Amino acid sequence: MTHDLDYDIDRDGDAAVISVRGELDLRNREALSATAIGLLSDEKVVIVDLSGVTFLDSSGLSALIRARHEADRMGGEFRIRAAREPVARLLEISGLGPWLAGGDP
Repeated sequence: MTHDLDYDIDRDGDAAVISVRGELDLRNREALSATAIGLLSDEKVVIVDLSGVTFLDSSGLSALIRARHEADRMGGEFRIRAAREPVARLLEISGLGPWLAGGDP
């Protein structure tokens, strides 16, 4: 199993979009959460597109949770979109999918 993660940052209207590809796990969770939180300093809306994520473990999930908490604290908006199996399944099992997609806690 590799632990590669790659991402691009683009704009979509008034949002910064981080398009993530690869595996989001313990080895790279800090890089993603730091990028998302860093963008929240300049942008009011940060979206993480998970369509290219092939693996997500609890560490990767914690990076997304951390970014959402920071967005709430900073008065910004953080949300995920386009998760595919098996990532979508983990989000469903955890019950965090709707909240990470921008819903209320």
